[in-house]
Amino acid sequence: MKPLPLILVAFAAILPQLHSQSDPQVERYFQQFPEADANGDGTLTREEARIHRQNARRDPSEGDNLNSQSRLPGIVISEKTSPVKVVELKSPDGVDLSYAYRMPPGSGPHPTIVFFHGGGGMSNLGALKNNLLQQPIQTRFLQRGYATVAATRRPYWKTNDGSPSGFYDAVEDAATIVENVKFLSRIDPNRVVVYGGSGGAILAIAAASKIDFACVVAGEPATVVPLDPKTGQTASPADYRALMDDPVASFTPERKREMRAWMKKIHCPILILQGEPVGLYKTNFEILVPELTALGKEVATYHYPGVTHGFYWGTVKTGATLKTVDAVMRDVTAFIDSRASQ
Repeated sequence: MKPLPLILVAFAAILPQLHSQSDPQVERYFQQFPEADANGDGTLTREEARIHRQNARRDPSEGDNLNSQSRLPGIVISEKTSPVKVVELKSPDGVDLSYAYRMPPGSGPHPTIVFFHGGGGMSNLGALKNNLLQQPIQTRFLQRGYATVAATRRPYWKTNDGSPSGFYDAVEDAATIVENVKFLSRIDPNRVVVYGGSGGAILAIAAASKIDFACVVAGEPATVVPLDPKTGQTASPADYRALMDDPVASFTPERKREMRAWMKKIHCPILILQGEPVGLYKTNFEILVPELTALGKEVATYHYPGVTHGFYWGTVKTGATLKTVDAVMRDVTAFIDSRASQ
């Protein structure tokens, strides 16, 4: 008998491994990741577990980062009516914090909403302008009579060119921008709301410890960043996967003292928008929300089924639809209005 070709021998050797996962292993995986049961029948198959593991390798910020674009339509508002304007601004150490804004018609003073994008990087003015002109959430706020501001900040992690970076420095950037916005003509400085997503959401919450806002709207905040700030080293959202599985293990006494120190200084209400209970869910509902609540801070949470990270921008890959956008707008504006009347 001729020997089997080498490639067939190798395949025969690994074939049993493809089916070697025992039922107890699948059961443990199901207990850890109930969302892996794709068809919702209460039983996790090996194929469902395999697909879930494969998907878990993706960028956890997918749907809310600098490369995510919404295809849901914004409200078309003429630039003749509400032109896009730019304010040039720099941080004390020279970081370009220039931002774009649009003003609704009328003499004001107008309520204002400042948007901070997701991800840990820095945007550019072109992208900020496009957000104000095209994105569904931003344009709907403008339609409702809000001055809308699109802002960026320095990166959270070490940069290749050696430019300034760091999460807590970015928090100072955000506070600097909002303080500047309050002095714009036709702005009501007492009705400035900060709306952030993911990395921009935790930035907005932390910045509320530096400057007073009317309130913060935080879409699935990336609490993983202050839980494990990576100042001085390169990083990406993928570096936080293990932390998202067990965030309490990283909430050391030292980190708890550090985070509580700035949480204590927050005086405005916070609204957290949450989609399906995956990804950043544990870090926010095992650490962020309980800590803020324990410190007596006003925190409200709204949950949206069937959508994932980035839905609060109307990003289409998250499962968001125009119905989702309408629900977010309804809930957020109701929250803002109820706090403004207090």
